[in-house]
Amino acid sequence: MKNFMKKILHVLNINDFFPELFELTYPTIKAYADRTGFEINLITKRKFPDYPINYEKMQVYEDGEGADYNLLCDADMLIHPHFPDVQSIVKPENVAFNDNYNISHKYYADRIKYFVRDGRDVGIATNFVVTSSLTHDLWEPLPLTQKEIASLAIPNDREPDEWNRGWGHYADEFALSFNLAKYGMKYQGICPEDWQRPFLIHVGTGDKPKSLRIARQTLEEWSRL
Repeated sequence: MKNFMKKILHVLNINDFFPELFELTYPTIKAYADRTGFEINLITKRKFPDYPINYEKMQVYEDGEGADYNLLCDADMLIHPHFPDVQSIVKPENVAFNDNYNISHKYYADRIKYFVRDGRDVGIATNFVVTSSLTHDLWEPLPLTQKEIASLAIPNDREPDEWNRGWGHYADEFALSFNLAKYGMKYQGICPEDWQRPFLIHVGTGDKPKSLRIARQTLEEWSRL
């Protein structure tokens, strides 16, 4: 008897942000979901209005409850048609993500007991994150207000009240990194082999003309394979 698993692919797209790019990226995301048996959860409404909009990724905690695998994919991500099912890559006991950095480069990790105790100094880039039912706690909303999170941010060249820009943009990354440390979860890369990395293209949205150009060029190259 075949074992059917529940797998959900979450995409954040509130206020129809950058529709010209979404028209290019989303078909590759949907094609991947259809091919690998993920159902798509398109997050279009806010549930955490007091936090930066990227923090809405924490909706995965409730929306993905009971799923065997949850995958969060940024709306500006292109997925190659040959990218394998993450279920075949990710060990159930691990959290997996596409990129990471030192969380202490953006936040005062030494002021938070979980980061100090964990000691790995891992910051999760949230453009492509996979969890299983064993690691679903990664998505748990934080017991911190946005002001408390902001107070931990290392100052940069922006005004401190610009919560929705600058370091405020990374509230979702802080939250997932916080939970990774809090629960001492094991983690792995989503593209363990270098040849796999071109299969996931995070286009970005900072320079819109450049983003559209990269997306179109990438899709054109893939169409010739």
